[in-house]
Amino acid sequence: MHAKLSDLLKNLYFYIIIGFLLISTIVFLILYIGKLRSYRHLIKKNLNSHPVNKPFILVNDIDFTGSKIKGNGDDKLLSELQKLFEVEKVYLDQDLNINSISKHLGTNKTTLSRVINSNLNVSFPTLLNDYRINEAIRLLNDTTNDRYKMDSISEMCGYKNRQVFHSAFKKKMGLTPSHFRRITHNQVL
Repeated sequence: MHAKLSDLLKNLYFYIIIGFLLISTIVFLILYIGKLRSYRHLIKKNLNSHPVNKPFILVNDIDFTGSKIKGNGDDKLLSELQKLFEVEKVYLDQDLNINSISKHLGTNKTTLSRVINSNLNVSFPTLLNDYRINEAIRLLNDTTNDRYKMDSISEMCGYKNRQVFHSAFKKKMGLTPSHFRRITHNQVL
C-alpha cells in the first residue's frame, strides 16, 4: 500500500512538472509571437513613412541642411559630403575612411571630423555606419535580393565581413539582418 502511494506521488509530481513546462512553453510562444508582430508592424510603419524618392536615414535622421554654422565654408563642405554620400554612395566602398573622404573634399580629417560632429551631431564612423545600415535595410526589404546570402548583402553595403555587419545591424535595429528579412517578408508570425 505504501509503495502504491509512493508511485502515485511520483506520477503526480511528474505530471505537475510536465504541465508546468507545457504552460511555460505556451506563454513563451505567445509572448514571442506578439513581439514579432510588434517588430513587423514597427518596421513596416517606418519603411512606409518615407517617400521613395527622398534619401533617408532610418536609424539616425541626419539632416545635412540644418547645419548650425553658415558662411564659413562648413555649409559648402557639408553639401559636398552629402553629395558624396547620397549621390555617389561612397559609403559602399569597404576601404572608405575619414582620411580618404577628407582628401577627396580637399580638407584634412580634423576639420572634416569637427564639421561632422558639430553640424550633424554624429561622428564620421556613425555617419558611415548609418548609411550602410540604411542600404542594408533597403536591400533586405527588397524581395528580389532574397537570393543573396548575408555575406553578399554585407559586402554590398560596404562591410568587409559579415560579423561586423551583423553586429552593427543588430545594435542599430535591435534584431539580426536575417530576422529583419524574415519579418519584412512576412515569413515569421
